[in-house]
Formats: sequence, structure tokens, C-alpha cells
Amino acid sequence: MALPPITDYDSLVLNVSDYIARNDLEDYYPTFIQLTENRLNSALKVPGMETETTLTLSADGTVSTPSAYVEWILVSWRSTPTARAQRLRYVEANSPEFTHRHRPNGSAQYYTVAGNKIRLAPARTGTIETVFYQRVPPLTSADPTNWLITKAPQLYLYGVLAEAYSFQKDEARSAEWGKAADERLKLFIEESSAAKVGRRAERNAEIEAEVIAAKAPN
Repeated sequence: MALPPITDYDSLVLNVSDYIARNDLEDYYPTFIQLTENRLNSALKVPGMETETTLTLSADGTVSTPSAYVEWILVSWRSTPTARAQRLRYVEANSPEFTHRHRPNGSAQYYTVAGNKIRLAPARTGTIETVFYQRVPPLTSADPTNWLITKAPQLYLYGVLAEAYSFQKDEARSAEWGKAADERLKLFIEESSAAKVGRRAERNAEIEAEVIAAKAPN
């Protein structure tokens, strides 16, 4: 009997159960999947993980980090809703820039992350517009699908197989599937990087066209 394509939680579990020829690990699959996703979240920085949101700063110039964020791409600050957005530079919390090398009474220049909060230097109120990588939405029986299993089901299959064999103390097979997972992950990252380069080229072409149009006589 042919196995179904991997499209969601149930089809993933069915495929893994068939690969390892066991159907008594149902209670452990959530853990296998969670461990696989933890590894993927640490390794992946791809377009599907990009998101953006606007956050309101408190009086001390801080705001809690979004719950699902992994890494910042861009942070800009607005003093008021109609003010021009000013891009902030990331620095470490103990850096000279953040601690004292900025204009105390000027606009916000830097940001850092400490204590699960985004902190501005100098501290200012207003809003920050953020673009960041967020964690892959967890795959569960209650939420059986996400963008990653749709786009790259092998990442889930190989990763969960590696975890399942590790659980069974079959280190040889766990290493075999772990290697397959690493190779597929590397390929997926390369494909995603190529897509980013393509998007940058398209945007550069758009900017060039806008400049030419602006110079054209009316």
C-alpha cells in the first residue's frame, strides 16, 4: 500500500511509523516534532519566516520582544505616527554606543535586546516598525499544517526519523537520517538564498525604473 504524500501532521506520523515499522510511538511524536523544529528554527533564516509588526514603546523606551521572534532584520523608529521612520542600528547592550556614545537629547539611534525587551538608546517613546525572522509555527495534531511542511516535507520526515531512531537507541540509523536531514536542510537554505538574491535583483530593477521615470520630462 502506497504511503500518502506528506502534507500535514497525520500524514507525517503515518510515513514515519511506516519507515520505522512501529505503530506504538504515537505519544512520542509531538516531542520528536518539537525537537526537529527546534533544530530548524536555529538553522533557518528563510523568506517564509519573515514577518513584520509595529510595536508601541513604553515611557522608558522599551517594549517586549514578539513571542515568536528568532532574529531581527530591520528596526525603525517613529516619534509620532506622522514622523519619518528612522532606521536604528543594533548594538550590544554593554557597547559604548548603547551605554554612552549617543546624543542623550537627540533622536533614537541604536537598539539592543536584553531581558526579553527591545531597548532604545537614547530612550524614546513612539513606535518601532520591525521586520524579523519568526519561528516556524509548531506542527501539532490541533494545528496540523504550516508553510514549511507544505514547502519542504522532507525536512520534517528526515528530522523526525532521526529523533525516532535516537529514542530507540539506534544511533547508526539516527546518524544516517540525521545526515540526510542536514543535506536536505543545506539544499533548502541554498534554494531560499537564491530566491532572496532574485528578489533583490527585482527590487533594484524597480528602483532603477522609478529613477528613470522621475527624470523623464512631463
